[in-house]
Amino acid sequence: MKWPLCGPKLSLCCSIISVWGVIQFALMGIFFFVKAAPLLEDFEFDGKNETDINKFNEKLETAFHQRAYNCWIAAFLYIALLVFAGMQFMTNLKKSSRTNIPTSITSPFAGVTTEHDGCNSQYGVQFPNNQSET
Repeated sequence: MKWPLCGPKLSLCCSIISVWGVIQFALMGIFFFVKAAPLLEDFEFDGKNETDINKFNEKLETAFHQRAYNCWIAAFLYIALLVFAGMQFMTNLKKSSRTNIPTSITSPFAGVTTEHDGCNSQYGVQFPNNQSET
């Protein structure tokens, strides 16, 4: 991408949230796939009132697997968001390195030098010299 769609802070925030989303949904998908018992109370499924144990187990397994696939789909969507946000972040870094104007991700004092009289050569600001020799 040649031009960023979002700024450096937003792209970094989206990247961090995406990493967390990938971890959370991947783990939840694994737990649903192995039919973790604590997750049973969190969802409704069609066969809750079945009297035949085989039909109940079949519908329960189908419900667990469907939720596992849903979690994995969400994890892949977060991966796509992570790729997009990472590309935006890198685009912002490249853009800020090409210009001498400091962005919010770089230090506002980048490129500031002081001369021998304490006058800032970039902005013309004079800094007091409060250093005492001991």
